[in-house]
Amino acid sequence: MPRGVIMLIRLLFIEDDPAQQTLLRDAVSDWHEKDPYTSFELEIVDDHATALEQLERIRFDAALIDLRLPGGDARLSGNDLADVCIRQYGIPAAIISGHPADFDRKIEGHEMFAVFDKGDADPYSGAVAWVAGLSQMIQVLEGTKKKIREQGATVFLRRVWPRWAKYMSLKGIDGEQLIGIVSRQYASHISDSLGVDTAENVNWHPFENYIQPALLDARPHTGDIFKFEDGLWVVLTPQCDMATAKIDTVLLAYCDAEAPAEEWAQNVEALKLNASKKSTDKARGYFAKLVNQAEPALHFLPPLESEKPLIVQFKKLRTIPLESIQASLANRIASVASPFLGNLTQRFGAYVSRVGQPNIDINYFF
Repeated sequence: MPRGVIMLIRLLFIEDDPAQQTLLRDAVSDWHEKDPYTSFELEIVDDHATALEQLERIRFDAALIDLRLPGGDARLSGNDLADVCIRQYGIPAAIISGHPADFDRKIEGHEMFAVFDKGDADPYSGAVAWVAGLSQMIQVLEGTKKKIREQGATVFLRRVWPRWAKYMSLKGIDGEQLIGIVSRQYASHISDSLGVDTAENVNWHPFENYIQPALLDARPHTGDIFKFEDGLWVVLTPQCDMATAKIDTVLLAYCDAEAPAEEWAQNVEALKLNASKKSTDKARGYFAKLVNQAEPALHFLPPLESEKPLIVQFKKLRTIPLESIQASLANRIASVASPFLGNLTQRFGAYVSRVGQPNIDINYFF
C-alpha cells in the first residue's frame, strides 16, 4: 500500500475482563504511534451472544477472542467464535487466553488463525502486530468484496430482478431451495461477468489456472491433478461418471514438466531481462503459441509446483480403478479451475476423435 494512504482495519475484540480490554486499547494506541498508516477501529464486546450479533451486523476485518467467555460453554465458546470468524465470515481470528492449551487444535496451523498466551510478556502488542501484518490481505479482501458487491448489484438489477416473477412462479420448491437457485444464478453470473475479456476486466493470471486445495473434498473431479511416483497426472474422466460410480476405471493423462523446460527458461529470461526487440518478440511468440494450444497432442498448463510449465500428453494415458483413485485423494495436489477445464476436455475430445485422412498419392493431381 502506498505511503500516505491510511489502511483502516475494523477489529472485533471479545473479552469480558475490563482490565484485559484496557490492555488491548493501550496496545492499539501504541501501534498508532508507531505506524500512523495502519489504523484500527476497535469494537469490544464481552460475551458470546453479542459477538455473534456484531459479526452479523458489521463487516469486521479481524477478530481477537478470549477463549473462556460467558454465554456458552466456558471451554468452547472462544473456539466456536474463532471457527465462525474464519469459516463463516472469512476473517482472521486469534485466541488470546490464559489457558491456551484449551483451544481446539483442529484450526491450529491455519494462516488465518493464531494463539497468544496472556502469560507472555505483552501478548496484546503481539496480537495487534499479527493483525497488522495481514493488512495487505485484508485490503485485497475488502477490495474483492467491494467488487463482488458492485458486480452483484448489476447482476441483480439486470438479470435477476427482471425475471423475479419467474422465480416466484416456480412450483414445488420451498424458500431454502429458492435461495439455492438464486444463489447459484447470482454467483455464476458474477463469475461470468468478471471473467469476460473486456477493457474493464484485467487479463487472467496463470495462477488462476488452478484450485488449491482441490475442488471437491470427498471425491475425484475432472481436472484433478494427482502426484504419483512417476510424476503428475490429470483426470480426464467426466465428473458425472465418478460421482455416480457408474465406471470401474478413471482415465488420466500424463503432465510432463520436463519437455519444454530449457526453451521455457530461455524465453522467460529474455522477457525478464528486457532483451532486444527481436529476442523479446521471439519470446512473446513462443508463449503465445503455448497459450493458444498450437499442438493437437499436447495441452499447455502453467507452472504449478515448480517454475516449469505442465504439458499434458494426450498420447500418454493410463487408467486407475475408481476405488484406487478415491483412496489416493491425499496425493491430489490441485484441480484445473473451471474456466480452463473446458479447454482441456474439449481439446482431448478433439484429439481422440480425429480419425485422420487416408493417404492420397498426390501424383494423380498432375
